[in-house]
Amino acid sequence: MKKKVDISKDFLEDKRPFVVIGLLSFAVYLRSLFFGFTYFDDNVLILDNLFFLRNFSNFFRSFTMEVFHVLHASAAYYRPMLTISYMIDAQFSGANPFFYHLTSILIHVVVSCLVFVFLKKLKVKESLAFIFALIFSVHPVLTQAVSWIPGRNDSLLALFVLPAFIYALNYFNKDGLKNYFFHLIFFAFCVFTKESAVLIPLLILLLGTGNVKRDRWVKVFSPLIMGWFFVGLVWFYLRSIALSGNPLEYGPENIVKSVFENFPAVLLYLGKVFIPVNLSVLPILSDSTLLYGYISVVILIPLFIFSKKRNYFILVFGTSWFFAFLIPAFIRPNTSYVADFLEHRVYVPMIGLFVILSSFSIFDKVDLKQKAPKYIVILVIFILSLINIVHNEKSKDRLTFWKDAARTTPSHPLAHKNLGAMYYLDGDFKNAKLEFEKAVAINPTEPMIHNNLGLVNFREGEFKTAESEYFKELELYPSYDNAFMNLGLLYYQEGDKKKAEQMWLKTTEINPDHKEALKALAVYYATDAKDNQKAQYYYQEAVKRGAQF
Repeated sequence: MKKKVDISKDFLEDKRPFVVIGLLSFAVYLRSLFFGFTYFDDNVLILDNLFFLRNFSNFFRSFTMEVFHVLHASAAYYRPMLTISYMIDAQFSGANPFFYHLTSILIHVVVSCLVFVFLKKLKVKESLAFIFALIFSVHPVLTQAVSWIPGRNDSLLALFVLPAFIYALNYFNKDGLKNYFFHLIFFAFCVFTKESAVLIPLLILLLGTGNVKRDRWVKVFSPLIMGWFFVGLVWFYLRSIALSGNPLEYGPENIVKSVFENFPAVLLYLGKVFIPVNLSVLPILSDSTLLYGYISVVILIPLFIFSKKRNYFILVFGTSWFFAFLIPAFIRPNTSYVADFLEHRVYVPMIGLFVILSSFSIFDKVDLKQKAPKYIVILVIFILSLINIVHNEKSKDRLTFWKDAARTTPSHPLAHKNLGAMYYLDGDFKNAKLEFEKAVAINPTEPMIHNNLGLVNFREGEFKTAESEYFKELELYPSYDNAFMNLGLLYYQEGDKKKAEQMWLKTTEINPDHKEALKALAVYYATDAKDNQKAQYYYQEAVKRGAQF
């Protein structure tokens, strides 16, 4: 008698799941290959740093540099792996966004496949792991991590986190040196990608208690703890060098306060995962509804109650994963500034939600061999893909991006300030001024806003008003280099070239890497001051930092 072929079983036991996951995720994000830069961090991280990124000899220097201002630290973000990923792209793409987008898509494709592998390693039913991986690959709440180039930091973290846990599980089961060292290598990649990775050892220990017999704990965990300590020591040392000039401090009081104030965002993220209709490129709590989050909780409760059997260990592990990777995003050094809750930050935590759902026995009934579940899954994937494609379009260019930000978060001054900046770059000074004024009305002390108003007034020939706006900016932020730079341009235009020189020298004093100020000084000394020695010096310094004459 001929043996009956089980298509579903055959499908899930070969490489075809990876092909389907990969092709589906690539197809959904294919359009983003042709997107531009949004000018939301990507201009600073990439365009302003091309002089550094194009030189691959700077590879090791990336580990002692702050991510935004490569040569001089100015913010509390240590992301060497992100910088290196851009460095690789820059070799092929330069200032063209194509390869940056291609890399982000490929990372997401690989991560989606790793989600499938990881869930299977946790002994999640294979068909359920496949469904979760498909959902992850097309879910619209994750579009920002793929189509917005700086959002790559979270997909990059997932690219290292998942192998770190997979090798840890292998190590628990086989106790091999290969699995041990590969786990430590990927853990090192994690901490050099994002600070929240320092919590990974706690999750690994939790996972280990359920996978390692008690009499083997000392033998298994001791080498891990020593390895984590060594990696952590190297990370802490290099990070302290990179951020040595950083004025920002995360004190315990600030951490507790910001986490407490921002904790309702947990509901915001839950709502976006389970009912992804409240999507925005720049969400803040005051302009968002938590209704969908409450509905999601209401959905989860009966799923828990009606599960006859519950894997409490997996439930605790999934919950710990979700909060360990999400809560650090709530920590802000300045609690007085409007906190945003960008959607890419739920990229890694969302994997924890899949783990939680897999602990409910009610999902054991999901069988892709049956028509009803199969068609329901296909319908869900289709709807999510459609929402993804629509939401994804908001990142296609800088003006579209910031228009959506201003539309969905009208009370956020940053949205209006940056929309105004996009209008300004496009030469639409009237709309630029309107958006800048909206930002000032919301927050008169918004950083850079008076400088931006000064730029518009300068363009309109209102030099005295422009000067007044620059002074307002410097009164609020005395070390803002661009305000001094722009004052120099204003004085030069008015014919007071000596005063312009003073402003540009002040700019380079604050920021020695300000290539436009270095360029202006080179031109001034060559054409006005007739000081060839200084002209040559500033010319070389400007060119070194990517300025073009």
